[in-house]
Amino acid sequence: MSGNLITIDTVMLDLQFNSKIDALHNICGHLFLLRKSQDPSALYKDIMKREETVSTFAGQQIAIPHVITNYISEPTLCFVRIDNQDFTWNDNDQNVRIIFLLCVPTQANLQKLRQSQSYIFSSIAQLMGDTKTIDLWLTTNEQEKILDSLQAAFKSNLNSTIEE
Repeated sequence: MSGNLITIDTVMLDLQFNSKIDALHNICGHLFLLRKSQDPSALYKDIMKREETVSTFAGQQIAIPHVITNYISEPTLCFVRIDNQDFTWNDNDQNVRIIFLLCVPTQANLQKLRQSQSYIFSSIAQLMGDTKTIDLWLTTNEQEKILDSLQAAFKSNLNSTIEE
């Protein structure tokens, strides 16, 4: 699942958003432009419905919204760095500078999907504990460096999952 899960096109740096709604709405529009969603409006609604269930604020200035939806053509992970220092995920949450948006099509094999989600989330969680990686994510202007850090963690976690 991680082969084309995240690409250089889904690593977006230093975007200006005023709210979670604004950010997610624009990311869905970006996925439409990349031809990963034919209905970005419906995709956005599915993401927001999931957000109403439980906040996806993860700490360390990171939010990880995720959704299983009919409105994405393939499993897709976006990395979005917010330029606005005062951006908050929910009114009472701490500031968020990084959004990982994971969208998976409904028709995906559910057992495989749960395993994949598990290793994606555990990879991100591991990286969140590494101050050098967080620093890299917050400061680099090179999308490739962010992409490499994520793909290395996914590969490492996938290999350890397979070996168990």
